[in-house]
Amino acid sequence: MINLCIIVQIYNLHDNIESMREIFMKKKILFSSISATLVCFISLLVLSTHSVNAAEGDDKYVAPKSGLNLRSNPDKSSKIITLIPFGAKVTIEKSEGDEIFLDGRYGKWVNVKYDNKTGWVFGGFLCDFKPDTVIKPVVDYYMNYFKKILDVKDRPHWKYSEVSIKNIMDNYIILNVPNGMYDSGNVVWKYDTRQKTFFEACKEICKEAILYKAELLYLDNDKYPDLVVEQARHLEYADVEILLGSENGFIKIYDTSDCDMNDGYFLSIGRCGDMELAYGGDTMHFLRFNCSNRKFEKYAKSKVTESDGNIVSVDLKNMFIVIKDSKDKTYKFYKHYPSVAFKYLKELQNGDKVSFSYVTIDGKKTIISIGKN
Repeated sequence: MINLCIIVQIYNLHDNIESMREIFMKKKILFSSISATLVCFISLLVLSTHSVNAAEGDDKYVAPKSGLNLRSNPDKSSKIITLIPFGAKVTIEKSEGDEIFLDGRYGKWVNVKYDNKTGWVFGGFLCDFKPDTVIKPVVDYYMNYFKKILDVKDRPHWKYSEVSIKNIMDNYIILNVPNGMYDSGNVVWKYDTRQKTFFEACKEICKEAILYKAELLYLDNDKYPDLVVEQARHLEYADVEILLGSENGFIKIYDTSDCDMNDGYFLSIGRCGDMELAYGGDTMHFLRFNCSNRKFEKYAKSKVTESDGNIVSVDLKNMFIVIKDSKDKTYKFYKHYPSVAFKYLKELQNGDKVSFSYVTIDGKKTIISIGKN
């Protein structure tokens, strides 16, 4: 999306160009070459607004915590030369091809130099700042924040070593920070490439200073990262806020607490129709994100059935569980939505006595909760 200021500048340039044309034509100066130069300049100005663009000679840094493969060719299947570690600096030699969506990121294949080696990496996994430089401003910011709102005895005293980076995407950073209620919480920051500074990116729109969980991903079809945050109420339920990215930051489109989603589940996150929510008590209502109108729409509802039984088998590979209830009726639950219960499969063994509840969606019985008796 072109910045409004740039559009205004283009129109102003157009007016100036018309005046210049008259002068140049009178002096028999060829105007076409000047117009072409201005068009090229404007095009470059617009293109340079995207923070992940890489130009020859630029220094970038590896964003994934697991590191980034340096490859022999701009192809995910090409030979791996070496693994570049998290936070390492690379120098851009050149880029190739159009911007694409690969492994959850937008970017181009770029040829880089690292440690006297040259090869290809996917530019969507690079950032414009040295990752560990964000730690100090984050700690200092929250120390000052809590100093203002808490009594001296209640103020946290974080160490820099207690704060870590969880994820980096398009110069947004999610960090793990100390939290009095849980082992850690998440905060969302961003690197300003023009000012070369970091700022808190969710302050004005997220309800909590420190979130139970935050995830960056692409939910719709634009090239701005989106954000899903949770404030946990207890083990399975959470208040969920969903924010779409834009040129000017995040825009909240959904908040379960505002929508009276009591007993709400956050089922899955994914692009467009692959994001699902559910809420309800005796009857569950299911919602799916519509990418075209950027809204959640109800697509199913089902009465919740509760029962007791014994585990017959658990298959972690194929993600299904077989339960026989007290009336000798056998249920085989696959990992359909909702999938909340399936994160507890590793804790269950054959023969365990359990209480469970399920719903029926499109004729398929889907387990939504399970626990040992």
